[in-house]
Amino acid sequence: MAASKHILTLSEDLTCSICLSLFVEPVRLDCEHNFCKSCIHKCWGKQSQAVSCPECRVVFPQGSFTSNRVLANLCEKTRQLRVEESLSPCEEHGKRLNEDTEREQSHCEEHGEKLMLFCEEEEILICAECVDSPAHSDHRFLPIQKAVRTYKDQLKSSLDSMENEKKDISELKQQQARKISELEEFTGSLEQDISAQFAKIHQYLEEKEKDLIKELRRQKEEDLRPMEENLKRIEEELTSLEEKILNLCVDIEQQDDISFLKELKRLRESYGLKMRKWDMLRIFGVKQTARKSKIQMKTTLELQRSKYTGFQGPLLYTVWKKMKQAISPVAAVLTLDPHTAHPDLIMSEDLTSVKSSNRRNPMLPDNPERFDVCLCVLGSQGFTSGKHYWEVGVRDKTDWDVGVARESANRKGKITLGSEHGYWALWLRKGNEYKAVESVTLTPSVNPRTIGVYLDYEGGQLTFYNADDMSILHTLTDTFTEKLFPYFWAGSYSHGKNAAPLKLRHFEQLISKCVRY
Repeated sequence: MAASKHILTLSEDLTCSICLSLFVEPVRLDCEHNFCKSCIHKCWGKQSQAVSCPECRVVFPQGSFTSNRVLANLCEKTRQLRVEESLSPCEEHGKRLNEDTEREQSHCEEHGEKLMLFCEEEEILICAECVDSPAHSDHRFLPIQKAVRTYKDQLKSSLDSMENEKKDISELKQQQARKISELEEFTGSLEQDISAQFAKIHQYLEEKEKDLIKELRRQKEEDLRPMEENLKRIEEELTSLEEKILNLCVDIEQQDDISFLKELKRLRESYGLKMRKWDMLRIFGVKQTARKSKIQMKTTLELQRSKYTGFQGPLLYTVWKKMKQAISPVAAVLTLDPHTAHPDLIMSEDLTSVKSSNRRNPMLPDNPERFDVCLCVLGSQGFTSGKHYWEVGVRDKTDWDVGVARESANRKGKITLGSEHGYWALWLRKGNEYKAVESVTLTPSVNPRTIGVYLDYEGGQLTFYNADDMSILHTLTDTFTEKLFPYFWAGSYSHGKNAAPLKLRHFEQLISKCVRY
């Protein structure tokens, strides 16, 4: 009768709320409710567009669900228990059979005495005579009731640990799903930007647009594949763990004390409770760190935005540079600001080039805007929004700085490069040492003769190119809050070794009107 009550209770928990029968091919919705696969199909077939959960009424934009294998296995076991219950012997015969079985299970097979103790070393039940046998010498024993309490508490503790592990893996699953969503959103935004820029070009450039989008999608798939595989392994492990938890609950609660202790060793081996918690998780690239006695899990598969730098920046100009026979390069038309120039600098009449000298111009006033120690000059045009690109010729120079400067950045005394000082730049020293702020050493395959500078003000991005082939030299990211001016350091005269000028490259006005950054 007790078994029938358990079966009835279990059947109630495994009943579909639509057909009111045991689940058949159960599926789980995103709201965690379960239904028969055929039942949810029939229910959603009546809904025109968006679908909802028949139980909690949560609306889903698409009718998606996942198979619940754990629930399917429990339903199958319940059906088998029902069949076995219907085929059980008559009550009187069953009672005698149970009495015989109970006596056989509660008495020692070797001595015929009642089992009274539990040997902790052997993990078996023994009678009083077994205590003095050589097989159990120096062993520790517990009374049956105390052993039941002790080891049930241990298994329940393991169950709590498994629940915590389930929670941690669920959080890991959510983290990985968010990373995939972030990748989808980021690459989707890039794809739209690429398409928007290529819409401004003539029809013969459509092939280039398709090539770039194809490469972007390939890169996306390359990054997405390990993320999805990792998510799939996490889901499989989570499903397996849920099944173990449910089965362990049934094994703990539905067995009598004698059967429980006899099955203890099998339960431990079956559920792998001796395996360390983190052994399994290491295969998924999960790291554990201790902080305030709590375990935090981090996924190693992060979105690497640097891989997508080639899909940003002045895309149209990059393509146009490769088609010089059809069009000319385009860049912003910039001039230098003479009010900021150091007195030792010499600028061209059109204010597009600057070089160092060994003579100071004493006629220049020491106004607040002027550099007085470093051989620097700023551009006349400043930027507080938008995307901008310009090029600077550096050919035959051994020392130079190129970048941007904050309007409020210090111009008196020695200048220190860095975001905290309001200077973001790339520079050359001694003819072959290339670096960027934050002391990043660069190793270009060829020495650039022209430096391209791309500024995305709102995006907080500053990218330097070898404008000869439009290869990326370095990308800086920061938050810009002030007006930014193009920044140049011409380098010391060095007895004429660094006398070559820095030149702002200008292009035909007709072509420059075709691009709006």
